Amino acid sequence: MLATLALSFVSPALACPTVATGTPHGVPFDTAQVALVRQGTRTTFTVSINPEGDPQDIALVLPVPELVQEADLAVLEPDIFSRLNGYTGVLTMADAGCSSLAGAGGTAQSDADGGSSDGGGGDVQVEAEYLVGGYQITILSASESVALFTWLDEHGYQLPDEVIPVLEEHIEQGMYFMAAQVDPSAAAADGSFLAPLQVSYDSELFTVPIRLAAKSSPGEQDMILYAITGQGEGEGRVGVSNYPMIEIPDVCIWGEPGVDDFADFYDTRFRPLWKSAGSAAWGVEWAGGWGDCSPCSSTTLTGEDIAALGFEGEASEHFLTRIRLRYTPETAAQDLVLYESGLFDALVTSYADANTLNAECIPACPDSPGAEWMEENGYDTDVGDDTGDPDDIDQDPGDGEGDGDDQDVSADGEDDGARGMCSAAPAAPLTALGLFGLLLGCVRRRN
Repeated sequence: MLATLALSFVSPALACPTVATGTPHGVPFDTAQVALVRQGTRTTFTVSINPEGDPQDIALVLPVPELVQEADLAVLEPDIFSRLNGYTGVLTMADAGCSSLAGAGGTAQSDADGGSSDGGGGDVQVEAEYLVGGYQITILSASESVALFTWLDEHGYQLPDEVIPVLEEHIEQGMYFMAAQVDPSAAAADGSFLAPLQVSYDSELFTVPIRLAAKSSPGEQDMILYAITGQGEGEGRVGVSNYPMIEIPDVCIWGEPGVDDFADFYDTRFRPLWKSAGSAAWGVEWAGGWGDCSPCSSTTLTGEDIAALGFEGEASEHFLTRIRLRYTPETAAQDLVLYESGLFDALVTSYADANTLNAECIPACPDSPGAEWMEENGYDTDVGDDTGDPDDIDQDPGDGEGDGDDQDVSADGEDDGARGMCSAAPAAPLTALGLFGLLLGCVRRRN
């Protein structure tokens, strides 16, 4: 499923920071975050909404495979996405474990404290209308895309003309359309988080529609997808079968906090691979079951959080995958096809701060501020084979069937699908959405 970048660190034992907690680097507030729970054919996803400007200007359009009932809709408390992000975010560590791993007995440290309309010759039917937690929600069906586009435009959903062919495809698939606007009395116009909106439905397909969002954006889009499955046979880590996966080695010294910019460092490692993949790619930043993190963030999730996101069963039975996606309007040619791999290996993406403690056993990330710091202070950077070779991309991302047969393959042909939590971890840059894109056709509401 991917070509894995090779690592040649000092020692696999010393290069693995298994004892320290660290500071999670969160996504920007205007990066889309989506939580997706998949159990059997039941899908529940929740969208984190943080608009730029007036919340009343935000409107959402989402294709759904069945007629959504009011009982299938919910609104969650906003902080749940802050906890998800803090729990799974990329870590930087002041103490990456050199003293303990070298047998010195050091301790872990943390530096984290109803009606119809005719437009364009086709019918648009209002199937249902709900008011849920401050959102005005309308469920639509349509027989023709121009008519649907006209209805949306007349009701304040400002979409570009380029979405019409995408709408037509969804209509041919028998999709309904959930259109949601913020009720004028529901949110203050202060830029604060709107409550996350959640919808559940049954479908044999495990997909995420991103094309409406991409067509509504003037540039690059980043999305964080928190995919939650069970730990039964054929479940586990989630992947994307119809876009290439890229992976960037971690477990190296990146730079000095407060002096160097971590977001810039992260972007320089991701962007060349992303462009070589065709400017549409994804990677796993975190994966694991209950308590599988090593190292761990100081942020925790509760059983109540997992249940609120839609997981049914004991919280200890869940498996969480954090996927980062990046694409452009031109390269997002298909909606995401997801699959459950049947793999349960844990993964945490982490980097070490540049200091004398970490320099004893952690190599420098190549071409990084950390490498410059180590050279200036007389340390051997020992960068090994971490070259960020653009060839290290999965050029055969899958058959789109989500059957889980596509495994991770390293550059030397070895099956790397069950790699441990201390190996190279995929990552991607911390960049912002041009418009508030999301997985759904997220649009500016027109008054």
